[in-house]
Amino acid sequence: MTTAGKALSSKTKVALLSTGHLVNDVHTAFLDTFLPYLVKNLGLSYAQAGILTSLSGVIHTVFQPIMGHVADRHTRPWPIMFGPIAAALGASMIPLSTSYAMALTMVTLWGIGAATFHPQGQGSLGYVAPPSELAFAISLFGLGGMSGGTISSIYAIALYRYFPHWAMPVIAVIPPLILAAVYYKTMPKIRDRSPEEDSDDIGMIKNLSSVFKRIYPIWAVTILRECSQKGVRFLLPLLIVSEGGSITKVGTFLFFLSLTASILPLIAARIAMEVGNVKIVKIIIPLASTFLVIGWATEGFLSLAMIVIGGASITACNPATDAMAQELAPDKRSTASSLMMGFSFGLAGVAMAPLGWFTDAAGLRAALGIVAFLPFLSLPVMYLLWPKKGLIR
Repeated sequence: MTTAGKALSSKTKVALLSTGHLVNDVHTAFLDTFLPYLVKNLGLSYAQAGILTSLSGVIHTVFQPIMGHVADRHTRPWPIMFGPIAAALGASMIPLSTSYAMALTMVTLWGIGAATFHPQGQGSLGYVAPPSELAFAISLFGLGGMSGGTISSIYAIALYRYFPHWAMPVIAVIPPLILAAVYYKTMPKIRDRSPEEDSDDIGMIKNLSSVFKRIYPIWAVTILRECSQKGVRFLLPLLIVSEGGSITKVGTFLFFLSLTASILPLIAARIAMEVGNVKIVKIIIPLASTFLVIGWATEGFLSLAMIVIGGASITACNPATDAMAQELAPDKRSTASSLMMGFSFGLAGVAMAPLGWFTDAAGLRAALGIVAFLPFLSLPVMYLLWPKKGLIR
């Protein structure tokens, strides 16, 4: 582990990084929450709505690997300081958009901010937490993010309803500014720089390719999981509104989805410490997909409840897969994290554009069916490719 910042304990550093994840991801559901509003007020089609969601995905796909490479070559906390500030400004101005172009601009700013924070945020855990506790540290980091996501829709609606609209970005940027000051004061260096790094002049593309070759069997499962998870968050609000639900009902179901998704990874990570990361992932993926299929095949409250349970359950294996990837690339943790969190998350976002077009053509229920069955496609990868990488426990 690093000797940088010896005044802080490992647990304190994990807590600070997890808090930063909360502050960054408290803006996660702004687009999901206000998307039906934008569709109605700006006259957008489902395809245009899908492009909005995909835009953030494109940004994460491109920008997170870049920031992961940068973070692995530097020791200062600049990305985790300034990322949440940009995310807060962009997300808080999404509902203020008066045109589709403005909405695209605000989503871009939010996406760049969020993409800047994540690689160094999660990658730093590998430097501050003991190897035996890495999966649990990642689950705590994830808990911070999911906690932010849990209150995100409520926070978004509260800002919009109880404050002047012009003041939304001013209020939203205060917590990230405080966080940046805390990081600057207490964690001026994430880790010490090794002599090997000083002589390592590997280029970004070569670095990303090298790490991807190590972790691709895990990444393949992650991308299918992320597409399903992102699809649930994209379709659920639209499904509720199409059945006569209000924006308050949308926020309520997104709240319970995020609340459940914030608790389950912590439980799964604890179990993984006993049974192993591989086994817990092989249990969770098909179970979550089963819940989603039930939600697709039923209607009414049961359908919505099963979608929420399935969408939340599929996130439970995030800490296990992320820890597995870092273990396969211990010298490039931020890069591995950027590929697991950013590249997969981003591509899943990009996939929302064709999903939006398909929804326009075939309907919400047909699109939900595709989202529900996607995780089952990861089973051959887990049972055929993982053993070849030594991923047995």
